[in-house]
Amino acid sequence: MRIFQVRRRGPTRSGLNVLLWWVVVSRSVHAILWLLYRLRCSGASHVPRRGAIVFVSNHQSHWDPPIVGCLVGDRPFRAMARSSLFGFKPFGWVIGQIGAIPLRRGEPDAAAIRAAIAELRSGGCALVFPEGSRTRDGALRKFHSGVLVLVRRSGAVTVPVAIEGAHDVWPHGRTYPKLRGRIRVKAGKAIPAADLLAGSPEEALDRLKQVIETMRLELRAELRQASGGRYPAPGPGDGDAERHEGTKARRQGEGIDARSDEGQMSESG
Repeated sequence: MRIFQVRRRGPTRSGLNVLLWWVVVSRSVHAILWLLYRLRCSGASHVPRRGAIVFVSNHQSHWDPPIVGCLVGDRPFRAMARSSLFGFKPFGWVIGQIGAIPLRRGEPDAAAIRAAIAELRSGGCALVFPEGSRTRDGALRKFHSGVLVLVRRSGAVTVPVAIEGAHDVWPHGRTYPKLRGRIRVKAGKAIPAADLLAGSPEEALDRLKQVIETMRLELRAELRQASGGRYPAPGPGDGDAERHEGTKARRQGEGIDARSDEGQMSESG
């Protein structure tokens, strides 16, 4: 059975770690999210069974890492989390066992980058939120180039992931999540490193953002249809083509400093 192929699934982890956190706990969390929010996952067939993967996702809520875990649980990943989350030792121990990498907020963190690259070079996986922090209104924010640093230095394939509905369930600034809502998550086709990096950094980031935004809006439409228009609530997350084009133009005019973006690469929070 696939779940017992621990060497393939998590080449840097012990068999006990994979089976406990990425089978027992992961499936329990999936059940809870389904009961509360009817979580539906799609696109798992796009996730390679072997080799290094950088999962690149939009960032809507504190639920996002476990949501992505429910989708791609066959391939355990490491994700960066702000270092303050490790301050409460019991919680820090739990997220450390799952694979979280402490990241200093608002500054380049070479140790965190090295840890993620080491995981990828060993054939493992990493989860990146290129927006750097959670959306405040449900719409996608600017993508930072730290994700490209990981891809370039590891040669990993990139799997784009879109989450929709989680912002309405647990919006920025709310201490606890709502107990009602609907969430969906979807993985897109894997992109080889050479393909993604063939053009400029700006082109690579725009490509990732457009793929994720297209999937997110598809999920948003599906949620509206399935819930009779109740979820998600209308708002900026419905998309704004004019704003997107303006953001794209500003990014091309600004240029991107990969070194400064590394500190904002995938912080959860």
